Amino acid sequence: MKLSKIIFGFFLTFTISIGFNSYAEKILLIPQDDRPVSLAYTVSTAEKAGYTIITPPTSYLSGRNRKGSPDKIWNWLKNNISSADACVLSTDTLIYGGLVDSRKHNDSMQELYLRADRINELHNEYPNIPIYAFGTIMRTPYASDNDVEPYYYGNYGNKIYNLSILQDKVDSGTATKTEISNLLSLKLSIPSEYIQDWFKRRQKNDSINRIMINNAKKGIFAYYCLGYDDNSKNSQTTLEARYLKNEFANLSPKVYGSFPGADQLALLLIAKYHVDLHKLNPTFAVIYPLGRGEETIPRYENQSIGKTVSDHIIAIGGNIVSNKKPDFVLAVNTPLESTVESSETINFGMNKSSTDNFVDKIKFIRSKNIPVSIADVYFSNGSDNTLMNSLMKNNLLYDISAYNGWNTASNTLGYSIAQAVLSQYMSKKEHDNMLTEQYIDNWAYQANVRKKISLILKNSKNKNFITDDIEKEMSNELQDFANKKLKLNNKIIKTKFPWKRLFEIEVQVSN
Repeated sequence: MKLSKIIFGFFLTFTISIGFNSYAEKILLIPQDDRPVSLAYTVSTAEKAGYTIITPPTSYLSGRNRKGSPDKIWNWLKNNISSADACVLSTDTLIYGGLVDSRKHNDSMQELYLRADRINELHNEYPNIPIYAFGTIMRTPYASDNDVEPYYYGNYGNKIYNLSILQDKVDSGTATKTEISNLLSLKLSIPSEYIQDWFKRRQKNDSINRIMINNAKKGIFAYYCLGYDDNSKNSQTTLEARYLKNEFANLSPKVYGSFPGADQLALLLIAKYHVDLHKLNPTFAVIYPLGRGEETIPRYENQSIGKTVSDHIIAIGGNIVSNKKPDFVLAVNTPLESTVESSETINFGMNKSSTDNFVDKIKFIRSKNIPVSIADVYFSNGSDNTLMNSLMKNNLLYDISAYNGWNTASNTLGYSIAQAVLSQYMSKKEHDNMLTEQYIDNWAYQANVRKKISLILKNSKNKNFITDDIEKEMSNELQDFANKKLKLNNKIIKTKFPWKRLFEIEVQVSN
């Protein structure tokens, strides 16, 4: 899409009615676990926009070495819902205990049905409190450790992943004779009890997902979103999603959406409630740099970036426009070919004309006072150093509505869209702090400092254990990054490893 179609002719200054922290609506949030993206960052963003967020005690939630407690969370929900104006609920937490628990539990189908029925009871007892809910189709990772998957996945995870690829191809009629033969060999190479255990749990998950979608159909939910947790082009996740999509194809997108991702869904639904509450109809224009753009299919996902962008914007109640002035421009930083990890050596911050042109577009759009949110999906799990250096050079880091560049493309897109909408209701100070959280996490840590900490850990005596000294080293590195790159000498950056692993950190910014 040419920039002229979006911008030229937009000469009126864009304004939006804002009430800095003037709203006291209470949202009862049950996240999918206690990771920062699920809990701390979600709550922080919503509170910065003026909402009061009520959450269960952390000890009830699923954690790194702690199973979630569906019964305790249910009792807490019953005791607190009457004080809320709306609910945003993870059905994975209410039914299994959490996202990881949905992959590892041994609960009977009868017990899961009883927990699912509680949600109907909740709606019947409090019909005037809208429920925005989200769940997931179980992921199909190519490899994982035993902590977040069944105990056998450490040894057989890759084989199970490849088994699911071939089964999906057989089901869709695209498998070759060689692949059909390989499928049989793979089945024989994995202990049958492991295959049975994995598929039995997936069948339970599929049954629950169908109940939740039918709840949306019946009006029990104001909106229900089903995320595809880490799915690839061919996988068991993709196979299951295909059948659900066909079965519920006629369900209105106003009440149900289904697309890649999991970790972004709680914040996306808070933004959805915000849009519904204020009767907004946010419009977005979308721009890309040189390359495949909207046709890019990112790592860990099975559909194009353009489709995922559209799905998320529709989910919050918005629209994509190309022939009139938008409320927001979503600037999606895609690679020339395909996405790779931000830790790759090519992510060293080179001069690149395609990136400079992309940033020039952003700068021009901002000169017209149109809010810009950047979804940096050039790499998985971290920022594009080339883009970030260009934004810094052009003094754009704190002149945009939102920035995200973490984990999967769908995670980044969901946060970028939600934070763009909510940012318009933030004070300048709160807005800057939200951006700083993302820059420290996505840019400083994931794309840069994480490599150094990983090397330190590798050379330490306890290679699998993050010590206080390692955490302190990480904190010092990030504070130094904030001072030098972001010029934040007057802010204190508190960081930690909440799950005692290198994959994620938690950032808190204070003046």
